Order: sequence, then C-alpha cells, then structure tokens
Amino acid sequence: MRRSAPAGWEQTILLCTLIGTAQMTWGVVVPVLPLHMSALHAPVILLGPLIAAFAIGRVIGNIPAGLLMRRWNPRLMLHVCLGLLAAITAVTGLVDDLGVIFALRLAAGVLGGAAVTIAFAVVLAGAPAARRGRVVAVANVVQMSAAAVGALLGGVVVSIAGSAAAFIAAAVPVVLAAAWELVRPARGYWDAVVRPVPGGDDPAPVVADDSPRRGVLISLIAVSFALFFARFAAEQGLVPVLAYEQGGLDPVGLGLALAGGTMLSMLALPFVGRAIDRGARLTVILPSTLASAFCLVALGIADSAWPFALLVVAYGLMTSVANVVPGVVTAEAFPGRRAGGVVGVTRTAGDLGAAAGPVLVFALADGAGPTVALAGVAVVLVLALGPFAAVTHRWTRLRTARGVIENGG
Repeated sequence: MRRSAPAGWEQTILLCTLIGTAQMTWGVVVPVLPLHMSALHAPVILLGPLIAAFAIGRVIGNIPAGLLMRRWNPRLMLHVCLGLLAAITAVTGLVDDLGVIFALRLAAGVLGGAAVTIAFAVVLAGAPAARRGRVVAVANVVQMSAAAVGALLGGVVVSIAGSAAAFIAAAVPVVLAAAWELVRPARGYWDAVVRPVPGGDDPAPVVADDSPRRGVLISLIAVSFALFFARFAAEQGLVPVLAYEQGGLDPVGLGLALAGGTMLSMLALPFVGRAIDRGARLTVILPSTLASAFCLVALGIADSAWPFALLVVAYGLMTSVANVVPGVVTAEAFPGRRAGGVVGVTRTAGDLGAAAGPVLVFALADGAGPTVALAGVAVVLVLALGPFAAVTHRWTRLRTARGVIENGG
C-alpha cells in the first residue's frame, strides 16, 4: 500500500535535511578528532593526513555517485550511502587502530560525498521551476543550520561523554532523517528524477552537444572551485588568523561575527530565492560578487574590532547570496538525471578548491602579506563569478528565444 506523500515544502525540507545531516557527520567530528587522536596517544602531525583522508574520499565519491544515478535507483543509492555512513561514523570512535581509523575516514568521505551529491542533484531535478530559487535557498539555509548544530553537538557530547560517544552522536541525525524519508517519502522529487528529460531519452549525455550548455558547465565548475577556494582559504583559513592578530577580536567575538553572517544569510536567502524565481540573475550574482571581493580586500586592511567584525558578517552574507544562482542554473541547464553527473563534477571541483585554497593563500600571505593574499582570493572569485554571470545571461536569453517552457526542469 502506497503511503501518501508529504506536502511539497515538507518534501523539500526533508531532502535538504538529508543533505544537512550527512554533512553533520563531519561537522560533529571536527572538534572531536584532536581529542580522539590525543586519547590514542597518536602524534598530532597525523591529524592533517586524517583530515585529508576524508577530503580525498569526497573527491572519489562525488562523480561516480552522480553518474550512477542515471543507471541505478537514486533513492535506494541514497539510503544505502546514508546507512553505511552512519554505521562507519559510529564505529570509528570505538576503534583504536590508526590504520583502520584512516580507512574508515576515507570510506566516510566517499559515502558522505556520494550522499550529498545524490540528494542535492535530486533537489535540483525535482524543484518546481516556479520556485526553484526558493528551493535552493532553503537548501542553503538548512545546510547552514546543520553545520552550526553539528559543531555544537560535537562539542557538547565530547565534553560530557568523551570522543567515542561523539562519533556515535554524529550518526544519530543521519539515521533519524533517513527514517523520516522512509516513512514519508519525498515522492514528488523522486518522480521528477526518473522522468524522461525533455528533448531526449534519459539517460542522455551529461553534457549536451550544444556549445551553450557546455559553456554553462565549464562556468559552473569554475564557480564551484572559486567558492570553495574562498571559503576554506579565507573564511575558515586566513581570516580567523587575522581576526586575532590584527582585527582585535577574541574567539568569542569572531564566533559572534561568523554567527551573525550565518543568521543574516538565513534571513535573506528566502527573499533572494523569491527574486531569482521572478527572473533575477545578474542583479543577484554581480553585486554579491563585487561586495564579497571588496570585503576580502578590506579585511586585509581592517585593524580594529568593529570594522573587522562587520566585514566578516557582510562577507558571509554576500557569499551565501552568490551561492544560490549556480544551483538554479544547474537545474535549468541539466534537468532530470542529467543533474547528477553535473553536481558530482562541480562538487569535486569545489573539494579541489577547498584543498588548494589554504595551501596557496597561506603561502602567499607568508611571502607578500595578508592583504595581497586576500586580494588574490578576491581575484579568484571575480574571475569565476564574473564570466559565470555573462554565461548565465546568454543562457537565459537563449532559452527564452527558443521558447523553452519548463515543467520541473
């Protein structure tokens, strides 16, 4: 007997929660890993390779998961990935062999990357065209909330019950979200994924054979690389260092500034999504890109607490706004199961940017100073997002000229 599907917005929030809880398995573990390694009497130098193992796993898992969506049942794939991810994460805290821990973290990266790729591709494929911008905005808001809750959950559990319990706690939200989807399946989204793609049989090539769509894909890859590059090199890398050394902030002040940017983003993104649904593209991406670049350069100069904190808030808000349009364009240009391969490719580009960013930017800061380093990050953003805005504008005009009428993609 078929269960009745939940309402549209519940389905959206449900799938976004699956994404967020999968990412929480890493967010919860971040403050736990140093303590766990210390309890095992492992040298601190091994923490870097352990973190890298998870990142490498994500790179390995993204593209195959997206491509396999075209041949296998995406819902079954997602639940298998989530179940294994939860089990592996929980078991990691009970293991005392370093070799096994490295293998488990690599496997968690593969499964986590695959799960997020599948779920996000389904969100893009199934989002109704009339409210696609708002759906992508909701996805970003849920992911932000999950990241914040994850770090808090990890810190609380490890302080009360130890690192082993924190790994188990990291798995619980995934299990609960997967159980929610099993009881109340997001059928509208799953049906959208298996529908034939308009204009051709599904599976079709991930990149269609017309040059405009190829240009969109190349631009999306560059944007994903740039956004992750900036997030890990600046927001989570050099900016916290500068906050303490020249910005006059203490850890509490920096935490409040980062939280302020997150909160403003969560408030603003639904309105941004609504504007995108009304047709806004350039008016969203261009101002947010230029404002992000300005904030980065200004952060290299600011030398007092209030200006530095306000710039951190503004930068967090602007990058969140800029991050909505690429998701919407992905869904428009690559409907149905085509979205899986594209999401896998772009997320892999983002993971590579996350790995390269901190190394390059800290080396530049050491050689030429922090202002030059942050200006370099600003240049990367502008060089990626500026052309993306132009490509998006041309793509939108082409679709309009061809009289393309979307029906869920």
